Amino acid sequence: MDIEKEMQKIAKVIDKHLMSYLEEGKPEKLMKAIRHYPEAGGKRLRPVLAYVVAQAIRKQGKRTIPFGCALEIIHNFTLIHDDVIDQDPVRRGRPAVHVLFDVPTAIIAGDAMFARGFEVISETRTSPVNLNRLLKLTSRTVWLIAEGQQMDFDFESAKKVRPDEYLEMVEKKTAVLFSCAAEGGATVAQGTASQIRNMREYGRLLGIAFQIWDDVLGITGDEKTLGKPVGSDIRNGKRTLIIVHALKQLEKRGNKRRGEALLSALGNENATQDQIAHAIEALRELGSVDYATGIALDYAEKAKSCLRCLKKSREKELLGSLVDFAIGRAT
Repeated sequence: MDIEKEMQKIAKVIDKHLMSYLEEGKPEKLMKAIRHYPEAGGKRLRPVLAYVVAQAIRKQGKRTIPFGCALEIIHNFTLIHDDVIDQDPVRRGRPAVHVLFDVPTAIIAGDAMFARGFEVISETRTSPVNLNRLLKLTSRTVWLIAEGQQMDFDFESAKKVRPDEYLEMVEKKTAVLFSCAAEGGATVAQGTASQIRNMREYGRLLGIAFQIWDDVLGITGDEKTLGKPVGSDIRNGKRTLIIVHALKQLEKRGNKRRGEALLSALGNENATQDQIAHAIEALRELGSVDYATGIALDYAEKAKSCLRCLKKSREKELLGSLVDFAIGRAT
């Protein structure tokens, strides 16, 4: 199975609907800011996930499109605000919204997208009971994302962050939206209680693996692939699992050279490219990149085990392949 081709096919269908939801409104400056990230494209992982889950359960993928588009709009709203908080200048290879326009417009655009997302959910063709479940599920998801965002921000100035604290933050900031997509897809398709429960867990585990892998790419990738500067997490002082592990290793080993290389760049907005490069080298030498990669793969395998509740089908196979795709492994 060509996973990228299959995903692009579904994403193309979703894109037609997604952009239609972002056409009406004014002033034009605000609408341009709202459309800026969605127009840049993307894998549309969350709406694709909802679509494929519903297809796997009861061939109801098309019915998830409004719900999936709403999640994509909400996801992009969080990215706009996240970029303002982190002062990241680039997203998906384009200037960040707050850079291209201004900070107030970026904040207002995010607020508007949040509202539009819930309006779009209301167009989902499902029973009143299930529609209420989708609205409640999404509301709870956005609340948890806010908790995760705050934890992420607070960690930047924390003296010490434990791996379990990092994983809780990642679950709230990133994984809950994957979980929401998968559970919502199962709900629209009127899956059994077991299927809904397992799809929720599948999305949660996939989301954690995805974020850890994203952290790895932030160290090992290249700017063109990432769509943002390599090492920006280091400059921003982000306590990713890689950094958490590295700091713990430095406590154990007390390696002065590696410690200086990492700490001189960590949280230093003015760190030079050489300092970032030396910090990344220290992270590799401490085994932190390999450690995080191993954890991501472990979560990925656990996610796949949740698919046992589904009957054998092309869509079930696609969900398994989606896990490998999301964490950058060959299918």
